[in-house]
Amino acid sequence: MYIKLNVLVLFLLKLRLVFGSYHVKLTSDSPTVRGATVHFVAEVFEDGQPATGKFKYMWEDNSILTHSTEHVSESNVDTWSVTYPANHTFPPGPYEMQIIVEKCFLVFCIPKTSQRLMFELTEHLNGKLALLQNDQVRTKFVSNASPVIHKVMLTNSDEQYLNNTATSILTYWFVDCIYYGFSKDFTFMFQYPEVDKKHRIEALVVAGFEPITTPAPPTTTTIPTPTPNVTVAPTTPQPKPNNVSITVQPLKVKRSAINQPLPVATNVSFPFVCQSNSSVPPDVSKTYGLFSRKFVSKAPISNISLSGNYWISKGTVLDLTVKCQGSAPFHYCKHIFEGMYNVTGNETCDVPPPDSSDRCEFPIRRYFPKQQKYTVVIVIYNDVAKIVSPVTVTVYEEAKQAQLSVIVVPVASSLVAVVLIVFGVAYYVQNRSRFVVEVADFNFGNQCSDLEYKTFRERLYDSISNAFLRVPTPSSSEPTLWPPGRKYGSLA
Repeated sequence: MYIKLNVLVLFLLKLRLVFGSYHVKLTSDSPTVRGATVHFVAEVFEDGQPATGKFKYMWEDNSILTHSTEHVSESNVDTWSVTYPANHTFPPGPYEMQIIVEKCFLVFCIPKTSQRLMFELTEHLNGKLALLQNDQVRTKFVSNASPVIHKVMLTNSDEQYLNNTATSILTYWFVDCIYYGFSKDFTFMFQYPEVDKKHRIEALVVAGFEPITTPAPPTTTTIPTPTPNVTVAPTTPQPKPNNVSITVQPLKVKRSAINQPLPVATNVSFPFVCQSNSSVPPDVSKTYGLFSRKFVSKAPISNISLSGNYWISKGTVLDLTVKCQGSAPFHYCKHIFEGMYNVTGNETCDVPPPDSSDRCEFPIRRYFPKQQKYTVVIVIYNDVAKIVSPVTVTVYEEAKQAQLSVIVVPVASSLVAVVLIVFGVAYYVQNRSRFVVEVADFNFGNQCSDLEYKTFRERLYDSISNAFLRVPTPSSSEPTLWPPGRKYGSLA
């Protein structure tokens, strides 16, 4: 029973190996210029993981002269390189590479997976033209304040092909369809001083394959020594002729140092470059590569100025104004740090997101709750430059002082009150003799008719009677006899 169980487990493992999910990933470094070597890489995966075991790789392309090969390996990665000569047999265009992967067991192999890949052979060199400025790769914009290094970067296969076979490599440079010379190292330096101007740079790489001139072989020349025509004594032996051998050593020539005579710029026309020269036929014995870029030259950020008070009292809002010069648009942000902060130049505006403006003038307002020093790091950048500027802000607390009105008003009021009291007392003392006190002498024992109780009707009758029967006014010489019920007037 135990043996049967082991056999069943082994059988299931074999089924998994046979029917597992396999996949092969096929890549290449094409496009590649004709004459260069195309490199292919195959990677086998099982259930998404690198496959293990022994594999058989069968390669084949669809060119006129079919290339094919077989590799057996225990690795899940296999490579194959094919060279396609630059002749009529392999015209430029698309081609197809096919690979079939089989997994091998003992003495037999089982197909597992296959893949096809399209690749391209080109007539011209492949690569790109890079713009380098201030150790940065530029794309659509360059700075007008510093020179730009233009560099042609060929693909690895094309560069290797030229290094191994070309006898001369020259790169001709054109800025806005104006020829500025050639170089031998794929690089060109140029500065664009105008602001907000569009430019087009073109680089024409010309590779020649003319055979190298073989230097003359070394030669040996025998020069006889002339016999001087001098009469000497018989005792002096006559000198014998000497043979002098001179050997000319051949020059050591490196393939990379050999270049064809440089053409004169004013008398040479170039194919492919600019529409005006498109009618110039190329030389079939040479290999060309045209690379171009379009970009705009812009002014970097400069002349940053800050206006405002860096020393503020506690509770006061910081209010600064930042101004600068350069090409729009401008993006800016600020970072606040407690205490002193040393900028690194790597500060960005990712968090918080930057604000944008077409004018480099913006305010910085911030409330600081603590009494200490702060560092405000201002980050400003445009399409070609970035500036990081730190500002130290000091927050201090003012000494509290009583207001002037709190002291002056009470003191002044007290003085006015004292003066009024003094003047009032003096005025009273000075004028008290002028006051006359009149004393009324009432005899409450006598009965008077005016004091009798009367009704309203009786008082009305008496008032009418007194109005028509008024007693004449006594003369000034007679004493006034006031009735007891007459009221007194003012005592003043």
